[in-house]
Amino acid sequence: MQTHREVLVVGAGAAGLMAAIHAARRGRRTRLLEKNTRAGLKILISGGGRCNLTTTKVGADLEAQYGSRRGRFLRHALRAFPPPALCAFFTAAGVALQEEDLDKIFPVSQRARDVLDALLRLAADSGVEIVHGAPVQQVQRQANGFLVTTPRGPIGADRLVLATGGLSYPKTGATGDGYGFARSLGHTVTPTWPALAPLLVTAPWLRALQGIVLTGAAVAVLDGDGRERQRRRRPILFTHQGLSGPGPMDLAGDVEELGGSAVVRFDLAPDTSADELERGLLAAAAAHGAQRVVHALPLLLPERLRTTLVALAQADTTLANLARPARRQLVATIKDLRVPVARSLGFAHAEVTRGGVALDEIDPRTMQSRCCPGLYVVGELLDVDGPIGGFNFQAAFATGRLAGLDA
Repeated sequence: MQTHREVLVVGAGAAGLMAAIHAARRGRRTRLLEKNTRAGLKILISGGGRCNLTTTKVGADLEAQYGSRRGRFLRHALRAFPPPALCAFFTAAGVALQEEDLDKIFPVSQRARDVLDALLRLAADSGVEIVHGAPVQQVQRQANGFLVTTPRGPIGADRLVLATGGLSYPKTGATGDGYGFARSLGHTVTPTWPALAPLLVTAPWLRALQGIVLTGAAVAVLDGDGRERQRRRRPILFTHQGLSGPGPMDLAGDVEELGGSAVVRFDLAPDTSADELERGLLAAAAAHGAQRVVHALPLLLPERLRTTLVALAQADTTLANLARPARRQLVATIKDLRVPVARSLGFAHAEVTRGGVALDEIDPRTMQSRCCPGLYVVGELLDVDGPIGGFNFQAAFATGRLAGLDA
């Protein structure tokens, strides 16, 4: 194995493959190191094996999905390579795409393998040399570039792209080793937490709702002072361990950051005000006083959930016998139901990592390090994460592309 390359990319995931392809297309001698025996394992398992590779959102709406600070950092990358451009990139590579619910873009074939195969084909056609089973052990800065140590021997490089990913899905080989490489080259790594993971909830009433899916409710995470950190109106799945589905999973990073003080709040009728709900109950009592309260709740809520809400509000009676305090408690339970959530199910179930290489140490127009010239940091290794829906792949592809164009 030759010991020097103009561009050396570490990590053959979405960001690393995109960086290597664009560097090689510029005529740079490019080698891509992957510690696993196969490239792109996370691509293969994403989206249940279907690979939700991007979103239909664009511009300011797209940037807002990552939060104000992270969205500002990604602005150039996302506008230089927005979702329509990413879709055109894969379409030209022979991967037909289609839009699905929640603004998601998937391959028409419903096969993540087609996305990975296209990237590997483009890499080969561009002249990228991919070396599998080559874990990096050490990275050193030298006067003329970088020296990377592997079990196969040392490799020198003029430019180095770190695309090793974070800590999520350790079954794909994720160990967070890239954080150590970045630190050794002068970078700050912010605290890391699991993100986009199911939430662990111990409340017995919630676990008794296992299997119920809500599509019209809103869910938010509150800090210890009751301040709202994040609110999502996306599907919610009740499980034997707590909460899953896009809505709750989007909150996982905030739950973890709050270190055990988080509370999740449900609004089970977000299109109806508390006053409207109370007036509806009063009208129902006037017309059908003998009817049980559970039958007067919004019928869009599953019966098992309506029964639970009535029990929690201590309102299991007839409409005629529903006293004002119980009625108001029932309305509050529908609009402002709260449950403590200490943590998520952790990195083993997380789709992405929150935290990573500090963004103020990276040039957002090139992904080149401000601390170590010639070094580029891309993808999940950065302190960037977005919600479920193709946003994290979009960020990985866009940041990888910028690095490849500059390295």
